[in-house]
Formats: sequence, C-alpha cells, structure tokens
Amino acid sequence: MKERTRNTIFRILSAVVGLPIYVFAIYTDALHAIPALAVSTIITTVTLNEYYKITEKSEGERAFSVAGLSAAVLINITMYLYAYGNIYGHGAYFRGFDARVIIGILVLFFMVIVILQVFTRPLKGASYSMGTTIFGIMYIVVSFSHIILMKSLINGFYYIFIIHAVIMLNDTGAYFGGVYFGRHKTGFAASPNKSWEGYFSGLLVSIIAMILTNQLFDSFFNISLFTMIEAGVLGIILSILGNTGDLIESVIKRDGSIKDSGSIIPGHGGMWDVFDSLIFTIPLFYYYLILRGVH
Repeated sequence: MKERTRNTIFRILSAVVGLPIYVFAIYTDALHAIPALAVSTIITTVTLNEYYKITEKSEGERAFSVAGLSAAVLINITMYLYAYGNIYGHGAYFRGFDARVIIGILVLFFMVIVILQVFTRPLKGASYSMGTTIFGIMYIVVSFSHIILMKSLINGFYYIFIIHAVIMLNDTGAYFGGVYFGRHKTGFAASPNKSWEGYFSGLLVSIIAMILTNQLFDSFFNISLFTMIEAGVLGIILSILGNTGDLIESVIKRDGSIKDSGSIIPGHGGMWDVFDSLIFTIPLFYYYLILRGVH
C-alpha cells in the first residue's frame, strides 16, 4: 500500500472517530458547557506543548513549558468564566469581571517567566526563551480559546460550525487542486511546494461552502446569519486567513526542521497540524461578529 493511500485511510479513520466527539463537545450545553472548555483546554495545551518542543534549541534556548502550560489552563478557565459566568452563576468568583482580568493574568504570567529566567536559566538565550514562551501563549492559547467566547454568542454553535466547514473545505480544495492542477509554485519560503492553482481552488471551494452553508441554515433552520454577498466576501477572507495560519505553522516547523508538529492524530500528525488555520481565523471571526452586533 502506498504511503499516501495509507495516510488517507488514517486521516479518514481519525475523522470518523474524533470529529463526532469534537462536534458534540462544542454543541452541547450539558454540564454548564464544560465540554467546550475541556475541548479548548486540551487543544490549546497539546498544541502549545508541540510548539514548545519544536522551538527548543538548547538548554538555554527553550520555552518555560510548565509555566506556559499552566497559564494556558488558567486562560481557558478565565475565558469560560467570562463567557458563562453570569449565565451559570460563576460570575461571583470575579467581581467586576472585564478585560482587566485576562490582562492581569498575562501580566502575572510575564512576571513569572522573567523571574524564572533571572534565577534559573543562563544569560545566553534569555530573549529567545522568554519570547518563545510568550508568543506561544498569545498566538495559540489566547487565539483559539476564543472558541469558548464564540459558543456563548446567540447562535454561537452555528457560527462555529460554519467557520469549521469553510476552513476544512478550503484546505481540502487547496490540497486536491494542488495535486491535480498545480503547475505554478508560489515560491513562498515557508511552503515552496504549494501552488497558486491549489490556493485558488481552495478559495473557490471556500466561497461556495460559505454561501451554501449560510443558505442551508436559512432555508432549513430559519436562522439568518449573513447576507449572500456578505457570505461570499467572508468566504474569500476566511480562505486567505486560513492559508495564512497554515503558513505561520510552516514557518515555525521549518525553523525547527520538522515535517509534522507531532503524531497524536494518526494520518494528520500533531494537534497543531489539524488546527493551524483555525487558530488564526477564530479570534478574527469572533471580533467581526462582535463588531457586527452579535452578542
């Protein structure tokens, strides 16, 4: 059996097993929506750990993993308390809860790694170690944990569903478009083998997926999320942002001289390999919804 065929089989089996669990955890409001918190925490901590392993260069040039992972758990809990505190009565734990809480956690975290650097690490590589630790928290954890905030919005699950559908189909369209039609390489240093035909195939699929999914909700569930034109424009934007998220991971993996971020998901590689595009798009999509007046 060819390696590509074997990987495709593993990818399908992983999706058949993992996707229903993931969708149910995001969809359900049982147990005060704790499953959504659990999913976000697992994804962000595993992805962050993969990132820390990729970026490790030497004893003096490596992230503060324990502090970073601890901060990841705390940030996810904070996002949950902000999103559902008043709904389920958890708000009493944080009086006057506002943006200062999450900022305060980040400031405390920054102070901890500075102290750890001063007293436990050599001077050489100090900037790299602290910068790597902080970037992982900000880019991976703070970004993806916005999925908890998105779920708490009116029709939140439908917005989550639509962004996942568009991003996944964009990736699929880009992959097969590149395999069957790819002739002109992009020349991007992060991913030189990707083709313009692949990217444009993904873009086309993304636009179609966004419009059709939006119409599906409107026609069968009487849920109006976006206008037709808005859906088309969002399809373009999400495709570009999703591809950018993929390129960001590729930059870091190439710097670490590895192919996959891990091996936790058979056929896919690591957790970051699966959620790289969503990490970049979820927070931006969320704030678009907020600016649009969705609450």
